[in-house]
Amino acid sequence: MFVLFRRECDERVNEYVLASVVRCVTRLGSVVKDCLLHSLVVKSGLGEDVYVGTSIVDFYCKVGRVEDARMVFDGLVVKNAVTWTTVIAGYARVGKSEVSLKLLSIMKESDVVPDRYVLSSALSACSILGFLEGGKQIHGFVMRRGASMDISVSNSLVDFYVKCGKVRMGRTVFNQMLVKNVISWTTMISGDMQNSCDDEALSLFINTTRNGWKPDAFACTSALTSCASLEALEPGRQTHAYTIKINLDKDEFVNNGLIDMYSKS
Repeated sequence: MFVLFRRECDERVNEYVLASVVRCVTRLGSVVKDCLLHSLVVKSGLGEDVYVGTSIVDFYCKVGRVEDARMVFDGLVVKNAVTWTTVIAGYARVGKSEVSLKLLSIMKESDVVPDRYVLSSALSACSILGFLEGGKQIHGFVMRRGASMDISVSNSLVDFYVKCGKVRMGRTVFNQMLVKNVISWTTMISGDMQNSCDDEALSLFINTTRNGWKPDAFACTSALTSCASLEALEPGRQTHAYTIKINLDKDEFVNNGLIDMYSKS
């Protein structure tokens, strides 16, 4: 459709059309077509438009070409929250967490307020780096801006603290959450297990099921690992029965957890 428009219409392509086309090509995963589109964007003089530029940044990030994304990002005179989110998440996705955090610091000095996606990406970067002080600073920023404290940011905070070995802080955030989802419960259960708080992990797993939540395979595997560590056969059998009930007993990770649990109990 876009090619036909270019052939038969004399009108100049505007920023909205270009941004939409770039997003479509990005979803299709066509590197060659998007690179050609980028050339067209530059020739059209719309390379510095925030909507078009953000679409190009998103494309390069999604194909792992973050340095190209950064060049486009740096060339944008105006950047919005989506632009910052895209590049910060892009660097975090390819393992360049320290760059994500540097960009967050720069963003906080601008007029753009970090949204939940930026904050979650930055906390993930801190988790990977084990950067406790950085995560605490983000936590403080979130607390000062209470509106940013939605469930995804809260889950990221719990994940950050447990991965840094600060289980008590993670549990404090978890307990203060007014709204929880399966990810919240799973993150806390696995965090307890990973930090050898096996009794707490099992207790939380039981509470999860009693509260009507349906634990996923990761939560069930964490519970089974804790059963194995405690050599607790009966809770392990109950967890096994539960995985059968919710059709998770054929899951590869759950199966490995069951083998480990039975061999150690």
